[in-house]
Amino acid sequence: MKRLLVRLLVTSCVLIAVAYATMFVSATPPAWAPIVLAIAANGAIMTLMAIGAVRHDTMPRSLVWTFVGLFALCAGAFVLALVLPAHEGPGGVLLLGLPLRTAIVLYGVGVVPIAILPLAYALTFESSTLSEDDLVRVRAACMRMRAGEPS
Repeated sequence: MKRLLVRLLVTSCVLIAVAYATMFVSATPPAWAPIVLAIAANGAIMTLMAIGAVRHDTMPRSLVWTFVGLFALCAGAFVLALVLPAHEGPGGVLLLGLPLRTAIVLYGVGVVPIAILPLAYALTFESSTLSEDDLVRVRAACMRMRAGEPS
């Protein structure tokens, strides 16, 4: 699991670098570069969160689906905001009191993940924390380190 996640992280970072390089090199960046950047940046963030949730090279299935869903939601919100036609200003479309693009990014990237992630971690807390056997091993290793024994 961790190897797959590290590969995804490296792939995301390479895509971010390619998108940045393309935007810096050309006078008029191609239309695909901001979209690739939006997707890859969200891929890097979600992959780092997933790496943090891996324990014993596994992750609860519910967290896998949570990270995949949040990646799709956040990347989709950024991409949608990028591809929507610019009709902002007076008389523009409002969503919950905000201009459409702003609302999509704010609610899709900010509000919804803030509501979902703590709930997902709370539901998997028991399986993700140290067991009694793990605590015994950690305490024994700590005692060996304090005594100066090799681990």
